[in-house]
Amino acid sequence: MAGLAAQGLSNKEIAARLFLSPRSVGYHLNKAYPKLGVFSRKELSRGRQRIQAPTTS
Repeated sequence: MAGLAAQGLSNKEIAARLFLSPRSVGYHLNKAYPKLGVFSRKELSRGRQRIQAPTTS
């Protein structure tokens, strides 16, 4: 779910993919943010970009 949010999907779009209500998606994302060390979707997507950034050798 957090991965979908990091990709820029809205709660409504995530809910449709996972057969949940948008409100349930929001609830679960808000519970996941502290565990992931982020406070917002914006931080979540930045963290995803940082993880996927290519390394140079």
